[in-house]
Amino acid sequence: MSYQTTTKTSYGSKVGSAFKNTFVGVMLIIIGTIAIFWNENRAIKTYRTINDSEKHYVEMPDITQANPDFNGKIVHCTGKALTDAILSDANFGVAVNGLHLERKVEYFQYVEKSHSEEKEKIGGGSETTTTYTYETMWVDEPVLSSNFNDPGYKNSNFVNAIVEKKEWDAENVSFGAYNLPPFIVGQIIHTQPASVNMTDSIARQWEADITERLNERQSISGGIGKNAVGQLSLFDDTVVDYVHTQGNTVYFGKTPNNPTIGDVRVSFSYTPNDQQVSIIAKVNNNTFEHFTAKNKCSFSAVELGDVSAEAMFETARQGNKIITWIIRIILIIIIIGGFKATTGLLPTLLKVLPFLGKGVGAILGFVSTVIGIIWSLLWIGIAWITVRPIIAIILLVVIIGLIVLIRKRSKKVETTQPSVS
Repeated sequence: MSYQTTTKTSYGSKVGSAFKNTFVGVMLIIIGTIAIFWNENRAIKTYRTINDSEKHYVEMPDITQANPDFNGKIVHCTGKALTDAILSDANFGVAVNGLHLERKVEYFQYVEKSHSEEKEKIGGGSETTTTYTYETMWVDEPVLSSNFNDPGYKNSNFVNAIVEKKEWDAENVSFGAYNLPPFIVGQIIHTQPASVNMTDSIARQWEADITERLNERQSISGGIGKNAVGQLSLFDDTVVDYVHTQGNTVYFGKTPNNPTIGDVRVSFSYTPNDQQVSIIAKVNNNTFEHFTAKNKCSFSAVELGDVSAEAMFETARQGNKIITWIIRIILIIIIIGGFKATTGLLPTLLKVLPFLGKGVGAILGFVSTVIGIIWSLLWIGIAWITVRPIIAIILLVVIIGLIVLIRKRSKKVETTQPSVS
C-alpha cells in the first residue's frame, strides 16, 4: 500500500525560493572551495608523512627482548598479540579471551520511503505529488514512527527492548617483550562469532523487562485490539518465550524465523587472542607510539599477518588516495550544486511557460556542471602545483578542454536559435 500527498506551490513562492537558493549556492561554492583546498593539503601532508616515515624506519627483527638501541626510532616488526584478558558482557552471558569484543544490535521496524513528482503549471506554479511507502526491515536504531506521513502507520513502531551497541578492547596486550597501546589494539580486528551462554536468571530478567514494556504499551494503546496498521495487538501479564538464544545471537521476540515489529536482534563477535600482526610505529621504551614526521603529522600502521614494511607503506598510500578521492567527489558534487543554485533564478522566472523554463534550466544545468568541475579542478591543481607539477599540468589541460567544450556548446545553441528578419 502507498499513501500520497499533493502540495501546490505558487509562482511567487518559487521565485522567492530561487532568490534564497542563490545565496545558499554562493555559500556552497565558498564552503566547497575551502574544503577542497583543505582536502588536497591533507592529502599532500599525509603523502609526505608516509614518505618521511618510510625513509626513517628500521627493521626490528626480534621482539622477544626490549632492545634499547631501537628506543625512539620508527620500526617495522611482526609478532603475536597476546592477552590474558577476559572480555565479557554480563547482561547476555558472553565471556571470551580476546583482544576485541563487539555487541551489535538491530531492530525490526517500519521504514518510510518517499518519491516525489513535480508537475509544472502554466503561470509558473507547480503541483508536487509525493508517494509514501512503508517497508519492514532490520535497522541499527529504532525508527520514530510518530513522524510518518500516513496516519495508518503513525506510532506503529515500538521495540521489545532497548539495547546499546558496544565494543570492548583488552587493556593488557603483550607483543613479545613490549606492551601494545590502545591505539594499536583497537586496530587489530579479526572477528568471529562469540558464543552466548545466557543463564536462566538472566533470561527471566529480560522476560520481565519485556513484559513491563508491553504492558506499558498496552495501557497507552488501550489493550487488546488492532493497531493502526491492522496487526493484532495482544498483551497479557506474562510473556512466554520472548528470549531466544542461538550461537552468537540473542533474539527478543516470539518467532525468530518470522520477525514482527518490535523484535530485537543482538549478536556478538570477537577477535581471538594470539593474533599475528605487523606494526610500524615509534618505540617508546617497552611500548609504541605514533611517529611524528618533519611536517609535524603523525603516522603508524597495523595489519594482520606477516606483512612487509613495503606493502604496509603502499597500503597507507592507497588508503590516502581512496579517502582523498571520496572527499573530492563529494565536494565536487557540492560545488556543482552550488553553481546550479546560483543560476536557478532565471529558469524559475521563465517557468510561466513550463517548456521555456525547463529548456533554459537544462542548458544552465549543463553549464553549471562543467563550470563546477572546472572550478574544482582549478583549486585541486593549485594545491598540488608545488608538490606534483605534472598532476597540475594534466588538470590544466583538462580545464582547457572543458572550456573548449562549453564554447562549442554555446555556439551550437546560438546556431539553433531562429533568425529575426
